[in-house]
Amino acid sequence: MKKLHLSSQDRIIGGVCGGLSESTGVNSGIFRAVFVVSIFIGGMGLLVYIILLAILPRGTKKDIINVEVEEEGEDTRIRRSRTNSMIAGVCGGLAVYLHWDVSIIRILFIIMTMAGGIGAILYLLFWFMFPLED
Repeated sequence: MKKLHLSSQDRIIGGVCGGLSESTGVNSGIFRAVFVVSIFIGGMGLLVYIILLAILPRGTKKDIINVEVEEEGEDTRIRRSRTNSMIAGVCGGLAVYLHWDVSIIRILFIIMTMAGGIGAILYLLFWFMFPLED
């Protein structure tokens, strides 16, 4: 993972989500969805966004992750897992996409659900957003 920074290329408001995307390799749309949904659940998303906007440095070209060129026809979308599924395969699909252990993803969803319900809402949102793998 690269240093956290604000993006100067992938930005809609302040570059927070784009910078998080460039630093972690996770699609910036996922960060944007999390912030938007969390704004409606107690407003914590807006507070976190403003804090990150204030403390993160502006990124430069060298901060961007060098992404390898994908082979022709390779699908890089997040998909729900058929094989590693407890409810709908969301955690299994995210684990494959992020190259993380599925248990970590499940624990994060449980923590987010207990801390205001955002985890359950995100899980349902991802359930309908991510297609089931072939």
